[in-house]
Amino acid sequence: MIEAPTPAPASASRAAVTGSRPSLPAALLDAARHIADTHDAEHGASITAAQLATRMGVALPVATAALAQL
Repeated sequence: MIEAPTPAPASASRAAVTGSRPSLPAALLDAARHIADTHDAEHGASITAAQLATRMGVALPVATAALAQL
């Protein structure tokens, strides 16, 4: 009989998730960088994650992750 593996404690799972950032495709990061640079040049201010999400047509968590990696 095969036994199911013992699940890790919730705190260990949470640490693993929050400790690593999802890797985004290079093309997505390049597009985000271009949009962020253009926004900064035109407005003299950094783009927000919400603005980037709208401009790129992606979900807010994806835009937030992209900004964090720029």
